[in-house]
Amino acid sequence: IENVVTSFAPRPKKAWWQSENGVEHVSIQLDLEAEFHFTHLIMTFKTFRPAAMLVERSANFGRTWKVYRYFAYDCPASFPHIPHGPPRRIDDVVCESRYSDIEPSTEGEVIYRVLDPAIPIQDPYSPAIQSDHAGHKMQWVNHPGLNLDWEQEGRNLQGRAAGKLYAPPSVEVLCPGLCSALVGSQPASAGACRALAHTQADCTATCMGVEPPQLHTAQPSRVQPRACERNHAQPWANTLCCGKPQQPSLDSSPAQSPCCDCNEHSRRCHFDMAVFLSTGNTSGAVCDGCQHNTMGRRCHLCKPFYYKDPTKDLRDPMVCRACDCDPEGSLDGGLCDGADDPARGLIAGQCRCKEHVAGPRCDRCKPGFFGLSTENPRGCQRCHCDPRGTVADGSRCDPVSGECFCKRLVTGRNCNQCLPEHWGLSHDLQGCRPCDCDVGGARNNLCAMETGQCQCRSHVMGRQCEQVEPGFYRINLDHYTYEAEDARLHQGSVVEREPPMDHPPSWTGTGFARMLEGGWVEFHVSDVPFSTEYDVVIRYEPQHPEAWQEVRLSVLRPSPVSASSPCGNTIPADDQL
Repeated sequence: IENVVTSFAPRPKKAWWQSENGVEHVSIQLDLEAEFHFTHLIMTFKTFRPAAMLVERSANFGRTWKVYRYFAYDCPASFPHIPHGPPRRIDDVVCESRYSDIEPSTEGEVIYRVLDPAIPIQDPYSPAIQSDHAGHKMQWVNHPGLNLDWEQEGRNLQGRAAGKLYAPPSVEVLCPGLCSALVGSQPASAGACRALAHTQADCTATCMGVEPPQLHTAQPSRVQPRACERNHAQPWANTLCCGKPQQPSLDSSPAQSPCCDCNEHSRRCHFDMAVFLSTGNTSGAVCDGCQHNTMGRRCHLCKPFYYKDPTKDLRDPMVCRACDCDPEGSLDGGLCDGADDPARGLIAGQCRCKEHVAGPRCDRCKPGFFGLSTENPRGCQRCHCDPRGTVADGSRCDPVSGECFCKRLVTGRNCNQCLPEHWGLSHDLQGCRPCDCDVGGARNNLCAMETGQCQCRSHVMGRQCEQVEPGFYRINLDHYTYEAEDARLHQGSVVEREPPMDHPPSWTGTGFARMLEGGWVEFHVSDVPFSTEYDVVIRYEPQHPEAWQEVRLSVLRPSPVSASSPCGNTIPADDQL
């Protein structure tokens, strides 16, 4: 289309452009004559909207084109190789159908937003985002070969159409242009806008400006690169680079200009019209190259993994301090709250721990968890302790190894097993109970952990192997009992006990002799009438889970063994056990 003029008249819908009848491929191209940052497109149609169209832009004055968005009533048929549906990333090129329906028949809109509000964007002023919506030219192309005559049976018909008329009365391209801001709310003159556009087209400097005598001239006058360099030296050019794009004045000084407000963390900035409009025409300055671990439009934020020290001024070079968070137990690899924000519950420098991690630095597991690691999304894994066999809180374990804290007669990593010669894991104080297998009827003092059944000898029965099977009998063993509490003790003491009322006692005499490590007990045996074979049985109850490491038994004879006695073959080493 040639000679298109947008006048922004009071009644824009009274005038429109109408395509040639019967032409299938129609395109509308808008030459911006300069690089603008494009944000929105709103097209309003006098008649039906096209069944298929696309929007594309050029950042090199029409040499190459990049498609922004496809619009079609039937996306798979019109653009078969283009993804259909909402975009997931800011640079996705998709086809959507919501602006290509048959209704409304007049004043239907086609809307495209560069920055989709449904897509989270961390920094809308980043160079990558800025370059994605910058361009010198824009055009809208109707897809050829599709019937757009909605009046035929009220639906989209493939094939040949008798007539196709496209009539957009208005095309609004919302881009943060500089012309309107330079003159406030009044419309800028065509000459001023074209002068500014030609200046930007030829000038690659950061500041977008023209020399004051040319700003309001009716005829465009291109500014060469040398003039652009001079613009940097002019005080009025600073107003464009920095905050508020006011009408330039030759007699202004740098001190009067609303220059970059970077909180003394940068000396460079550029003007951004999108920022200017978003701040209510207050300031369009965007700082460049923020130092001292700062970031943001005014270098007023701390970079990730740094936080703002509330005790320091924002202009202090040390205002941003490094987060002190354990990366294994913290969310986002050790990211902390960047600044105080009571409304959002943020505290400057506070670490955000994973679900099962605690501590100011998120460096330890919560009670009941162990094994802090980076790979675990929850930080730590839950302890697997048997509450019957663990002391105190049954859910706790060693925070590093995961081993549970067992009761006195319980063992195992998870405290789910009884010590040897014990059975019946329960919530009792000791955790398990002794097997108490009969010395004569059982093969040993081992029993099943669940039932307590001892390993009985032949023809012996009962849990403790204390009963004889029917048809058999047993005789008592001849033995002498010597009580330790009546013996001679060294590093030991006598502990008397009262017999229990509900079961037989596990001791004889008045109690026990409590012996310490390194102590000894001397039994005086004076009632053995003659030499014969005999066994020495020492009965004891341990006071800790570990078995005795070493016990020495010495037999002290009153006189040498006679060679003619039954024990004549005894040697001295036999008396040291």
